[in-house]
Amino acid sequence: MALTSKNPAYSDRWMGRRYYPISQYFKNLFGERIAKIAISVSEACPNRRIGSKLEPCIFCDEWGSAAYHREASRDLLDQIRFNKGLVTRRHKAKNFLVYFQSYTNTLDKLETLAHRYQLALTEPDIKGLVIGTRPDCLPDRLMPVFEDISTRRYLMIEIGAQSFFDDQLFFLKRGHTSKTNIQAIQKLSDLTHADIGVHLIFGQPNDTKSRIIETAQRINELPVNNVKLHNLHVLKNTELANLYFDGEFIPDCLEEYTEKVILFLRHLSPKISVQRLAGLASRWDELVAPGWTREKMRPIDFIESRMRQTDCYQGDLF
Repeated sequence: MALTSKNPAYSDRWMGRRYYPISQYFKNLFGERIAKIAISVSEACPNRRIGSKLEPCIFCDEWGSAAYHREASRDLLDQIRFNKGLVTRRHKAKNFLVYFQSYTNTLDKLETLAHRYQLALTEPDIKGLVIGTRPDCLPDRLMPVFEDISTRRYLMIEIGAQSFFDDQLFFLKRGHTSKTNIQAIQKLSDLTHADIGVHLIFGQPNDTKSRIIETAQRINELPVNNVKLHNLHVLKNTELANLYFDGEFIPDCLEEYTEKVILFLRHLSPKISVQRLAGLASRWDELVAPGWTREKMRPIDFIESRMRQTDCYQGDLF
């Protein structure tokens, strides 16, 4: 059955929103507000390791995806305690998930990784972990560690899939294929009880309507719990910046990006929660384009306003 405003159950379920926000998913799961504490402990990814034959992803600067990159010099527990204070004031939450965010957080010795994960769980008010990684960095030997954690505490693995089309992954210089994405998601589902999140980047070359719809359909078919959407934006000292200045790449304006997000959401299962509608350039001094990426709330408000104007919901074409 198509979901429209004549069937308001989904709007009511999502507290008046037009899509299923991750905050609502966590509240349903934990019975209360949960906030993520982002930390930076990983120092590399496969594309940036010394001696790697791969080049860095064209959009990635030297800090990776670190939100609090200047805190990376602190040890793990100090970062958790310091950033918990920031998050508590901002979100008024009492319970938290530790988010291993920057670079690839499954790229180290097994003993080192297991120690980090367990140490983070010793802190008070920590309900579980969110671990950011790549689909090509999920070795079999790590699965028992994830399974142990996921049977005792909450665990989410965020996979930087970015696209399910090989030409786009090649453009981004990811160093993995769409098949790798699918295999990684299936492996996690088969061998652990972790929630699985998928990062996607819109605004790439060849982002056709049919591909946006196909991406949603692919996510629907896989054991994915949530998605995080990013717009491809240009940072200083990246290969994407060179393409931008040479006139070979033009980022989406907010209107173009909005249309892609809404099209994706309308074909996305209403059971899959949404972590983020658009990326935020937290390091403003490094942002080249587009300017709207430095604004946290305007893109979200714009997308939600357009969904209200057009009277559509996540999943109404599912």
